Amino acid sequence: MIDGSRLDLDANIEATRQVTEVAHQAGIPCEAELGAVLGHEAGPLPPYEELFASGRGFTDIEEARRFVEETRCDWLSVAVGSVHGAISGVQKNEKKVEARLDIEHLRQLRSATGIPLVLHGGSGVQRSYLLEAIKNGMTKVNIGTEIRQAYEQAWRKTSNVRDAQQACYERTGWLLRDYFDLSGTRSTITRPVSKDKTS
Repeated sequence: MIDGSRLDLDANIEATRQVTEVAHQAGIPCEAELGAVLGHEAGPLPPYEELFASGRGFTDIEEARRFVEETRCDWLSVAVGSVHGAISGVQKNEKKVEARLDIEHLRQLRSATGIPLVLHGGSGVQRSYLLEAIKNGMTKVNIGTEIRQAYEQAWRKTSNVRDAQQACYERTGWLLRDYFDLSGTRSTITRPVSKDKTS
């Protein structure tokens, strides 16, 4: 994973291209990032609806096309409406805003790039939007706030690491089972990867 999203476009392309080349030489796929998933900036953000309506930080379609062509990255993290959860300060324990995703913008990014797309800031995204996004090219979703807050809340109550770990485990189970509606995936996830390229 290389995140050059805070660089200008040319610098992000160059940094990502170099990392992708090194990763590919080692047989490792590379995830890159283009656009700005907001939430870690200093000071309060404008109201979410204002951000969403303006498309502020959204990944530009033509920039994404050029970025993928020139970097040869394998996955691309794009900004289409999600926000990062606060990891410090007074908001770190607050419930995240219920974000939406611009599905039409996502479709255009998928068409322009032709590679799997990634969502950062997945906690708090309204379930219907997230499931629709998965149908339209979103292949990986990063979720941190939901799990971190479960751990921290349990730790504050008990000061017991095992209790905090259990709370984290239970919240992760809820996400997989109830939020993503996934079941019966254990054998797929834990199956050893074959070294034989023909199988």
